[in-house]
Amino acid sequence: MRGQHAAEVARLASKTPDAQDAMVSLLRSRREVPGREIATPITDSVHARLDPADVASVRAQLNGAPAELYASCDEATRRRITINFAAAYGITPVLERAGISSATPPEDVHAMGRGPVAAGGDLYLADLVFDALHRAGLAVPEGGTVLDFGSSSGRVLRAVAAGRPDIECVGCDPNEGAIAWAQEHLPMARFFVSPQRPPLALADGSVDLVYAVSIWSHFAEGPAIEWLSEMHRVLTPGGALVITTHGIDCLSTQLRRGDVSDQTASAAATGLLETGHHFVDVFGPDGDWGVKDEGWGNAWLSLEWLLARTGDQWAVLLDWPGALDQVQDVIVLQRR
Repeated sequence: MRGQHAAEVARLASKTPDAQDAMVSLLRSRREVPGREIATPITDSVHARLDPADVASVRAQLNGAPAELYASCDEATRRRITINFAAAYGITPVLERAGISSATPPEDVHAMGRGPVAAGGDLYLADLVFDALHRAGLAVPEGGTVLDFGSSSGRVLRAVAAGRPDIECVGCDPNEGAIAWAQEHLPMARFFVSPQRPPLALADGSVDLVYAVSIWSHFAEGPAIEWLSEMHRVLTPGGALVITTHGIDCLSTQLRRGDVSDQTASAAATGLLETGHHFVDVFGPDGDWGVKDEGWGNAWLSLEWLLARTGDQWAVLLDWPGALDQVQDVIVLQRR
């Protein structure tokens, strides 16, 4: 487990009578993972197609909160939300030049982001994936294939497709409604419904890059290992897997932000110390948007736990703590 307090946490977990309070106190005292600046390869590719008049036409539509956000944010965010706002306000000439669709999932279709800053796709997460890949010393070859594992209704994949029109983009998810919407409205990518256990309907070694944003942060132990092996099967030798996970550093951030209770944080930290993995069923019998799976909830894991079970299949090229909003680590694995 990463972190300078690991030994002290272990002592408290095993010997202190009031272990929960002690664990929570120690988690709160941990040094916060710093915010991460990421490069903007996908945003750069899309935004470069616009000219100053295009940007001005988007800014002219803004007032109230969108205008305040545009004025106050950093330059990278400003370039991203210029595209988002063009989609939100249906500014067709800008969208056509950018290669962005304004199609938006309705409220009854699963989507991880809504509103003007989510319109047109998630350029930030697309940038994060490709920046992590670059930091790991890898790239998707021209004409290669990318799989968004857990694509929902395509919020990240549509941005990837806009930024890299040279590659084949494929998305899968067990949420049938989200996939049906994406199949109908996002022709720039191919989508299919995935089973809740392997295998996927993909040939061996047919994919150059798999990314999975906030997927291994939800898998119980069994699915986490089964699906990691399946990613190994579908990737070409030397291909990359980019995943995001909850680890101990991120757990401290979640606790400070109020995203987890003291009890959950203490149990998760203890689980990370004892086994390297902790899982909580948070969706119950109704499932997550109707997708019912006892192996899908909230999970925290260590990279050491993951590699102890599948290390012979992968080389670790990047372990980037808190890179996703300080609450998820980004890991890049290369298929051996």
